Amino acid sequence: MNTINILSKLISFRTISETTNKELAQYISNYLAKHKIKTQLFEGSPGQFNLYARIGPNVDGGMILSGHTDVVPTEGQNWTTNPFELIKKKNKLFGRGSCDMKGFIAVVLNLVPKIKIKKLKKPLHLIFSYDEEVGCIGIQKLIPFLKKIKPKPTFCIVGEPTEMKLVNMHKGKKNFFVSFKGIESHSSLIENGVNAIDYCGEFINFLKILQKNLIETKNHKKFNPPYPTINIGKISGGIAVNIIPRTCELEFEIRDTPNLNTEKIIETIKTFLKKTEKKMKEKDKKCSIKFKILNNFPPLETNEKKQIVNLVLEKLKSNSISSVSFGTEAGVFNKIGFETIVCGPGSIEQAHKPNEYIEEKQLKKCEDFLTKIIDFLY
Repeated sequence: MNTINILSKLISFRTISETTNKELAQYISNYLAKHKIKTQLFEGSPGQFNLYARIGPNVDGGMILSGHTDVVPTEGQNWTTNPFELIKKKNKLFGRGSCDMKGFIAVVLNLVPKIKIKKLKKPLHLIFSYDEEVGCIGIQKLIPFLKKIKPKPTFCIVGEPTEMKLVNMHKGKKNFFVSFKGIESHSSLIENGVNAIDYCGEFINFLKILQKNLIETKNHKKFNPPYPTINIGKISGGIAVNIIPRTCELEFEIRDTPNLNTEKIIETIKTFLKKTEKKMKEKDKKCSIKFKILNNFPPLETNEKKQIVNLVLEKLKSNSISSVSFGTEAGVFNKIGFETIVCGPGSIEQAHKPNEYIEEKQLKKCEDFLTKIIDFLY
């Protein structure tokens, strides 16, 4: 099998986030078993698995190659081909996940039979996760294992699509849910009710002011946009125009830059909500506000002087270092203590879109790069 054959098989598995990836994980496990490589499958959520394998000696050091197996949905997108069937047109390979990021996984698996396992002085570690697209959920379930992993790896490359450029910095992402519970009444008797939407509106205005403050005080020129961002992505409330709405719920996110004191920002938000809840309770004690952190994965900042940066630049024959605004699992690996960067085939411009594709030359460039990385372990 070659990279394209493997990629075709990987794309055929409909591993949309929050659905099972069991068949794909078993396929990879069986593939590695054919090459006498043992795997461990960790069921972090029902029917959803993280996969780990070590290739080479049982010694500390070595390299993690990491990717996620889930893909974003295709529903509502105008695909001209079957998104779960790899289609080649000229030098482009179309299919959901071709770019983000089954292309990288396919390259890694294709290189496995070529590894001279007995000659490895340091091991190669493979980690393939689930549900990255909905908040790095799978890899966070694997954190207890990674903290105690023996032998312990030194380096980590996360193969997200960067057009094979080295990325040492990216933003993190925090998701939040807020529920306002007021009191219903007839809309003509406005003083008899407590309008949950009104108080939610006050909170939205507060977030807008907070965003403005972050723009003015937390400039980080290496990102685009060059500041932490707040986005309100979902909101719902009320049941009829002639009823004072009892509930209003919203979800929002913060994409934080490295070194931002995000905990302080969250405490500021909580303080505002406590004051708002107090105002609501003054009208009726049954009122309440619930605040919940749905997801929290850290930004990435790997010092340019770290060995992983020099190693990757050398193998890429490049002196260029980049940063991106999208998040990856790299921040999780880095926080645990592995020197981590992001570098993988394909362009983020193609990710999550209908007719997602990856260019063959990107897969070839990735294969050449990872071959050199593996050579470093001999």
